[in-house]
Amino acid sequence: MLSKVSILNMKKTVTSVGVATLVGLGCLVLIGLLFSKLSGESEAAFITGPVLYLPTLINLAPGVDFTHDFETGDLSGWTRSKDDKAHEFQPTFEDNPTARNRGQPSQHQGDWWIGGYEKYQGPKAKGQVAGGIQGDAPIGDLTSIEFKIVGDKMNFLIGAGNHPWVEPKGEGSTCVNLEINGKMVMTETGKNTETMARVEWDVSKFKGQMAVIKLYDRNAGGWGHINFDDVKQTTNDGKEIPWEAILAVKAFGKLPTTLGQIKSDR
Repeated sequence: MLSKVSILNMKKTVTSVGVATLVGLGCLVLIGLLFSKLSGESEAAFITGPVLYLPTLINLAPGVDFTHDFETGDLSGWTRSKDDKAHEFQPTFEDNPTARNRGQPSQHQGDWWIGGYEKYQGPKAKGQVAGGIQGDAPIGDLTSIEFKIVGDKMNFLIGAGNHPWVEPKGEGSTCVNLEINGKMVMTETGKNTETMARVEWDVSKFKGQMAVIKLYDRNAGGWGHINFDDVKQTTNDGKEIPWEAILAVKAFGKLPTTLGQIKSDR
C-alpha cells in the first residue's frame, strides 16, 4: 500500500501494483494491478495506466470551473475584456451559419461554440432566432482561466477572420493566442470561412509554465470575427489529457487526479 505522500514523492522509476481510491481527505489505498514506469523528469509528464481514482479526488480542487468546449452553454472559466461586445451573445448554439444559409457549415464540436458573427444562444434565448447575427462590428477579447501546460501539443477548432496578431495589443486582429506572462508565444487565425478546422501547436518547450488562451476580436471590418471551439492538450502520441487533471495539477501540484493519468516530477 502506498500513501499519498509516497505517490507525491515519486522521483525515480517506479513499478507499483494497485488501484487507488480516496479515504477521507488524505489516504490513497491501492486495489488492483498497475505496471506503470514513471521516469523522473524535469517537466510534468502524464503516463497512461489502468489506475482508478474516484471523482471525489478531482472534486477536492478548490472551485476550479472551466468550459474548454463550451458545452456548459456559457463562458465558465473565461473572462471578457471591459470593452467586450463581441462575446455578449456567446456561446453560439448549433450550426447557425447553416441556419442562415451561409453555405459554410461551422463544423463545431458538440452543441456550443464561439461564433463571433452569430447571435443565437438556443431556442430558450429571448428575442433570438436561429440564423440571427450580430455581424462584424462588435469587438473585444475573451481570456481563459490560467492553466499549466502539461502536454506536448495543444489543438483546437478555429475559423472565420484571417487578421493576424498585431503587437502589442492585437488592434485589427482576429486571432487565438497562447500567452505566457502576458506575452504571445503562439498565435493562429481563421481562413476567412465560417467552417472551422482543427489546428495543432507544439507546446513542448513551454511545459511546466502557466498560460492562458486568449481570443482577440479586434477588427470591425470584413471577416472581423473569430470562431473557436474545443481546446485540448495532448501527449506527444496524441492522447488527450483531461482538463480535470490539468486543473487539479494546478491546484495540488503532483497529486494523481484521474483515470489513467499520473503526474510525476523530479
